[in-house]
Amino acid sequence: MSKKKSGHIAIPFLATLFIGLIIIGGAAMMLIKYLNREEPLTEAPAKDVKTVTEENDHTVLLILSTPEQECKSTFVLMRSMPKDKKILFIGIPANTIAVIDGKQRRIEDAFREDGKGARAADFVEKVFGVPVERYMTFNSDAFRRACDMTGCVSAFPVDIQFGSFKGDGSRENLSSEQMETYATYSLFPGGEPDRAFKSAALMQYMVNGADARAVADHLEANFDQMINHSGIFTNITRSDYNNVKHAIKYMFECKSEFNSITIAEAYKLNTEKDAGKDFIISKSQIDELKKKYFTSEEN
Repeated sequence: MSKKKSGHIAIPFLATLFIGLIIIGGAAMMLIKYLNREEPLTEAPAKDVKTVTEENDHTVLLILSTPEQECKSTFVLMRSMPKDKKILFIGIPANTIAVIDGKQRRIEDAFREDGKGARAADFVEKVFGVPVERYMTFNSDAFRRACDMTGCVSAFPVDIQFGSFKGDGSRENLSSEQMETYATYSLFPGGEPDRAFKSAALMQYMVNGADARAVADHLEANFDQMINHSGIFTNITRSDYNNVKHAIKYMFECKSEFNSITIAEAYKLNTEKDAGKDFIISKSQIDELKKKYFTSEEN
């Protein structure tokens, strides 16, 4: 059973958290001193050098849950591929349904069964047929905190009218509060699929707009800052973090611009299935996605 405050957040989260939903903050003074310490340079033994391979690829289900706003949860599946310096964000509509273990289920209902993320991750794993062993759920405060640590989003094409935004597609800078409002907006023209896809795009802009060097340099500090946040539910552990932190640092240190993509660019979904009704992803669409991005992890 997952804990509300795991005390152990994996790097997948940070790759996300450095996104937005995943998320770079000011480094702690001790870390700054540590990074600036003067020590004679010594050649590291070959056995200590960690290479980045496809085995470092990881998948995390990110969830924004704001029941106080009477809005459906927001689900984004993040596929991080450090060796290729790519991050894939897949927006999953909250009204997605599938037959699982002989019963028709909806991802939003699965999430509400525990309110933490384990049931929703199990739903996605069975629908997509790929391992989704880690999840991270944010409440409103945690989401805003993560966005503020990252620097939020710049030059995002806002296509809905809210606050001072005209909704004409003009590129705008969004604060953490505005990002949350956008991601939880319930009146997107294309319904839940539209909201899911745009939420994934929001994460894409967050990652590509982040200061890559700062992310790499302050990785440990930000992990520690978020580790005890009461608004985060996760099953990510310190061991998970240690296993992939070198790969995440590599991904950000070598980054010029992430080859991030949203679900709309990964494959076309049956948007006509929506219009306020249940949403269905076809098997052929899932197979296409798996073949392109999950070949090493298919069940």
